[in-house]
Amino acid sequence: MSYLALYRKYRPATFDEMVGQRAVITALQNQVKYGQVGHAYLFCGTRGTGKTSTAKVFARAVNCLHPVDGNPCNECELCKEAESSFHLVEIDAASNNGVENIRDLREEVQYTPSKGRYKVYIIDEVHMLTQSAFNALLKTLEEPPAHVIFILATTEPHKVLPTILSRCQRYDFKRITVQEITEHLMQVCGKEGIRAEDAALHYIAALADGGMRDALSILDQCHAYYIDEEITLAKVRDVLGAVDSRIFTEMTEALAQEDAAVLLTLIQQVFAEGRDALQFLNTWSGYLRNVLVSQVLKEQAAGLIETDTDQMQRIQKQASELSADQLTWYIESLAKLEAKLKTASEKRIILEVGLLGLLRRRPVGEPERPRQEASYSKRERLPQEQSRRQEPVPAVPVSRPPEKKGPSENAAKGSAEQQAVIQRWPEIRKKISTQWQSLYTLNLMRLEAGAASDELVLRAGKAIYCQQLEMKGGEKLSLIEDQIEEATGSRYRVRVISDEKPRATGGDLSDIKNQIHTDVNWRNE
Repeated sequence: MSYLALYRKYRPATFDEMVGQRAVITALQNQVKYGQVGHAYLFCGTRGTGKTSTAKVFARAVNCLHPVDGNPCNECELCKEAESSFHLVEIDAASNNGVENIRDLREEVQYTPSKGRYKVYIIDEVHMLTQSAFNALLKTLEEPPAHVIFILATTEPHKVLPTILSRCQRYDFKRITVQEITEHLMQVCGKEGIRAEDAALHYIAALADGGMRDALSILDQCHAYYIDEEITLAKVRDVLGAVDSRIFTEMTEALAQEDAAVLLTLIQQVFAEGRDALQFLNTWSGYLRNVLVSQVLKEQAAGLIETDTDQMQRIQKQASELSADQLTWYIESLAKLEAKLKTASEKRIILEVGLLGLLRRRPVGEPERPRQEASYSKRERLPQEQSRRQEPVPAVPVSRPPEKKGPSENAAKGSAEQQAVIQRWPEIRKKISTQWQSLYTLNLMRLEAGAASDELVLRAGKAIYCQQLEMKGGEKLSLIEDQIEEATGSRYRVRVISDEKPRATGGDLSDIKNQIHTDVNWRNE
């Protein structure tokens, strides 16, 4: 007998064998049990969540001669013939999506089944039907024969015509949880005699992204590689070309510390192990998402992050060190880089250049984004640089020997009122950084008196801290001003200054090229 894939061998035969989807299963089971079966259903959900399997169980149940609590008995004549006779017709709309196919279907549904009460039509990927095919199907759904049941399955319900949706009972299949998939994989391993670590099965369940079919396929693949050995977490990663999750912690730390050497070394490690660059970026983005969720929700994030204890500790540590703005920027940048890699022939070069580009910092006064996605030609970029030089840019102080100040400059040291605010700044800062996590950078800056009596200055060692406060039109600075006014009763204008040395801004083309990102395509040279 030929080998049967695990996802086919363990396809549910009854409603009770379904994993997850309790609400959907209960509703369908009760309809069979109490004889309240509808004429058209729409099953929606991502791949591998059980849409087709549920449809086939339901098709057997409605015709079963001896149903048990709404479940098919799988022993009677009609249950055994269900998928081998015309009682159940399965149509793939991806390849049979024309109006001619639906017209043939309309003619066929007029004939009553020779056995059983219903003739069940399962139309998979129904959103692939053409407009004319949908219109042809609509006529049948409006006036269906009493002996016909339609089950439409789709991963993209928004593409189904509203007139079709309104004539169907809609059931949404949710992603199966990692815990449910893990427990089912343990049962399958027990029945098949497969030795596997719990950590390995949990990792497979997480990779399946809510789809049981994908999880069983991955388990099947790993078992084929190590058929006489125990399946460990390291072996699963080796089979799938994945990397140890610790590397994502190290990569993120290298970005935050602007350590190009560590970054390039880790990329070398990824490619030396033969890992897939796209999967690497995708998994890293998922890791950063978990860090962002932990940063925002703190203790409440546990239910939204599915990972092992060791990785969770690393996620929480990095969440306390990075801001939401930084994490959001990293995730968005990796998404753009991933899109580039899909069409790139030299993936390693694109990956290295893209990640090194994240280490670059824009000068104070640049646009809101930490970096521009450099897809401009030289002809497009030069006018932007020229116009930028014409605009007034806040000066970044450069260290210089102290100058002797005259009597008129004593105000720069600050008035008594300003010094009083500076004395109270630690408590004001603590309140702000506690209530607004994205303003944690205030702990890395110091407050000074401004030149004017109604001005205060936040001074930072790095320009990136100033940039974060200036994002979104200065909303964060306004918030800081509001909090100072609330604490002191006086309104001050707050501005930011960086002690980081600005880049040279020469006027020739070579200077401009040195300032912009390395992935700019310099054409017409």
